[in-house]
Amino acid sequence: MNRKWEEKLKQIEERASHYKRKPLCSVYRPSLSRPEQPPSIWKLFRRQTEAFNFVKSCKQDVHVFALEYKMGDGQRIYLVTTYAQLWFYYKSRKNLLHCYEVIPENAVCKLYFDLEFNKPANPGADGKKMVALLIEHVCRALQDLYSVRCSAEDVFNLDSSTDEKFSRHLIFQLHDVAFKDNIHVGVYTRNRNFRLYKSSKLGKHVALEIAEDNKFFPKQSKTIPEENQYFLSSLVCNVRFSDTLRILTCDTPQNKRKRMKHFNSTSPSVGTIEGFQCSPYPEVDQFVLSLVTKNDIKGGIRRWSYFFPEQLLVYDIFKYRWCENIGRAHKSNNIMILVDLKNEVWYQKCHDPICKAENFKTDCLPLPAEVCLLFLLKEEEEFTTEETRNNETTSPHKPSPGASSDPGWDNGMDDACFLEATEDAELAEAAESSLLRHSSGVDEIPDDLIMEVLQE
Repeated sequence: MNRKWEEKLKQIEERASHYKRKPLCSVYRPSLSRPEQPPSIWKLFRRQTEAFNFVKSCKQDVHVFALEYKMGDGQRIYLVTTYAQLWFYYKSRKNLLHCYEVIPENAVCKLYFDLEFNKPANPGADGKKMVALLIEHVCRALQDLYSVRCSAEDVFNLDSSTDEKFSRHLIFQLHDVAFKDNIHVGVYTRNRNFRLYKSSKLGKHVALEIAEDNKFFPKQSKTIPEENQYFLSSLVCNVRFSDTLRILTCDTPQNKRKRMKHFNSTSPSVGTIEGFQCSPYPEVDQFVLSLVTKNDIKGGIRRWSYFFPEQLLVYDIFKYRWCENIGRAHKSNNIMILVDLKNEVWYQKCHDPICKAENFKTDCLPLPAEVCLLFLLKEEEEFTTEETRNNETTSPHKPSPGASSDPGWDNGMDDACFLEATEDAELAEAAESSLLRHSSGVDEIPDDLIMEVLQE
């Protein structure tokens, strides 16, 4: 009898020793601890639209994330879950290695930047200094435009740079302040994928980590570990709603004029920017609108993209289809107006497949003097002097008129002529491609890159 007990005790001790060396992994089941709570949610979808439709049907505070996985050329599936559940499985960094936050196009969000440049093409560029300068300018703009005080200590600075590319994410942690949506932030449009803290891109081994020059530190909490706080701070859509929350917009005439000044001062650290209707250069917008308003036809600016290295503004036009190549208006495809600020010329291209196949573009025509860059810089200097004088005498200044605010859109047929929509592609990739082509001596941006950026 004693021998059996001794053997049993020995087995128990051996099993206890085994589990001590290899403890069981706890399973996250919040519904088991509190039966009154709804069941936890962790649901995968092949399509982004399906994921967002599911979110609309959920009562819980769930969000959409993109998971990159290898299947052929690499694809993404979409996960719907809560921040707490994602962090429980994400923090170990064993399986979820390539994750992105999907930022809904109409969602309130933090101010954020995705910055990068090609190092070999910019050997003299000091990335850290440019980031510090950008933060300084943005903080000053927030103070001037919205009376929001912030500093580098309010900016979560994440780094995933390599020997080839300088890459940073900046997420502003403004207290009780957020922007209306992506459009008002001006970085991305549509439902964008923004890489998560600690994640790397598929096929890459460089994760997004805290930059060595980061000055942001989350507030200490007795209930939330510091690493979890950093993760929550990195989420662009993690905005706490309260009665005191200010929702900022960025579309007033005064702000457009002041934004132009800030774009000019911070643009070297960014590859490409884009937006709708009104660009940072209202004088150029007005010139383009004059080109597409003829013979009782009133065209408009559907969207614009600005390529910094080439100083090229690309305008996607709607409700105006006249094409010099065929000597008449296209039946269903609109045109593009390209303004080369560096060479002070403009020309037209088309979305029409035949015109694209022929690589058609009109002859380059000179820009009017009042649209040329030197004139704009001189005017900006005069505007700044006048603004200072008016501020000293507390006399308000009149804003310059912006571009057309006609909200009308065409019937959407142009989108079929764009390259097939890659809803998971990041705008940063297009910017990198632009820099690489620029460094290889190609002066003109290829049509496929222009289309890629426009369709984003």
